[in-house]
Amino acid sequence: MGLKYIEQIKSVMLFVLVLLSITLTFSIWTYKPNYELEKTPPVDISIEKKRQLVNVITPYRMVFHEGDIWRGTDRYGEMKSILQQMQNWQVTNLELVRKNADSTTINGLVEGDNRFTLFFPDEIPYQLFQSLLPSNDAKVANISFNQMIVSWNQLSNTEELTVFFANTKKKQLYKAKIHVNSVAIFTKQVIEQSHNLERYTAFTHDIGSTFYLPAEESKMMQYTYLISTSSIDRFKNALFSNPKIVKNSVDDANAEENYTDGVSMMTVNNNQKVLDFVNTTASEDPDSLEESKLILNTFDFINEHGGWTGDFRYDTLDYHNNKVIYQLYKEDYPVYADSFVTSTQIETVWGDNRIARYIRPYYKLVTVPENAAFTIRSGQEVVDQLKKTKNVDFKEIKEIRPGYYLKKNDGLNVFILIPTWFYLINGEWTPLSPATVGGGQVGLE
Repeated sequence: MGLKYIEQIKSVMLFVLVLLSITLTFSIWTYKPNYELEKTPPVDISIEKKRQLVNVITPYRMVFHEGDIWRGTDRYGEMKSILQQMQNWQVTNLELVRKNADSTTINGLVEGDNRFTLFFPDEIPYQLFQSLLPSNDAKVANISFNQMIVSWNQLSNTEELTVFFANTKKKQLYKAKIHVNSVAIFTKQVIEQSHNLERYTAFTHDIGSTFYLPAEESKMMQYTYLISTSSIDRFKNALFSNPKIVKNSVDDANAEENYTDGVSMMTVNNNQKVLDFVNTTASEDPDSLEESKLILNTFDFINEHGGWTGDFRYDTLDYHNNKVIYQLYKEDYPVYADSFVTSTQIETVWGDNRIARYIRPYYKLVTVPENAAFTIRSGQEVVDQLKKTKNVDFKEIKEIRPGYYLKKNDGLNVFILIPTWFYLINGEWTPLSPATVGGGQVGLE
């Protein structure tokens, strides 16, 4: 009987073996190992905190003219409440007034009654301005300004302000309307607030341009700072696409360190605390960008790695060379230094969709308790001295403003910021010495 079922048993066993073979083969094909993937933590390239554009593009001066009285300020802190109020306004009906507006025309608008003017260090593209102040106008190309003149002469009748956007470099003048939500709020938060500002005086050039400067002596602090340097490794990680392959060499003769990945190079000057990064793959002469995009691109580039190691603000737009410069400020005043000492500017050159060159200081200023109060001269005293100064053509001066002259303490890792008046000729700010009275004279070397 057993022999009778042998063939059947063999068939069943053969079927089971084939089924097991199929099952194992399928398992091998579909097997996915449950490896615990090792996650590489992202490299932190942030050097300092990111900033808002509205805190980088700011006016350097605000001047009010009301009833033959001039009031004004160079301090952003004193402008801030009025600038915040402006964010509730809406600009409409932008139109070209003049294509060739000379300085006499523009200053005539500034000097009209019941108005205030914001002065910017260089051109502000209107497209960029629309992101800072609400506007009902469509995106407007190729319009920029460096002075914004706001008149409230017709406010009580129309609930509207008249605003002029003047570009003194291109001699263009535009006009628009601003609707305010409340005449009472504007009166209280703008006009009445301006009455707390210090008195100013207008000094007119023979050629029609005007300086608006404090009528009286004013106080400024002299500051002493320790020099703290940001990590060069952080800049290396931020600027090179593959920091792991970057090699460095030391040039002791020039107190420099050189970093390169074979394509880009970063030179670090240890004496001046300045670095110079060049990306050779980014052409410095790409197709022209809109002015607003040029500023935004460089701002975003610095913001991405938190490159604001101080209060740097928009200062210069060189559109033809794709260059934007950001200037260091302290206590709302610009800081200038001799080039052989250090730099107080971030210089950016934009290439084809990337940074082409990046020159900047890598130090930070750490306060020490060795500060002193100084009294700086009035605008009238400064103008009188400039007119008497040899080798200075007063007619060629474009602007005058107070600021800080940065001086290094010999033998110490210390910077001293000295209150100083500066004048602008041919794009260069030059210190006027002596700058102070009351707190002692400042001799610049």
